[in-house]
Amino acid sequence: MYTRVTFKVMAEIVNSPIVSKIVKGGSRTYFLDLRESKKGSKYVQLTESRRGQDGENIRSSLFLFPDRIPEFQNALSEIVEQM
Repeated sequence: MYTRVTFKVMAEIVNSPIVSKIVKGGSRTYFLDLRESKKGSKYVQLTESRRGQDGENIRSSLFLFPDRIPEFQNALSEIVEQM
């Protein structure tokens, strides 16, 4: 007897980024990914990856949706101008 198995496209399972950029800074790596939700709306995922004290990999993510991008971009620009 055979079991029927249905495979989905890998992008649907993993939610692969549409566009991805990597920025390395010291012991940290930042990933900026443009992704698409199941409903078809695009969003940006910012992820920081670093090693913890015990050597374990720690990841933190921030999700930005289109309706908040201009506000976030303006706030970031204001802060960067102060540097």
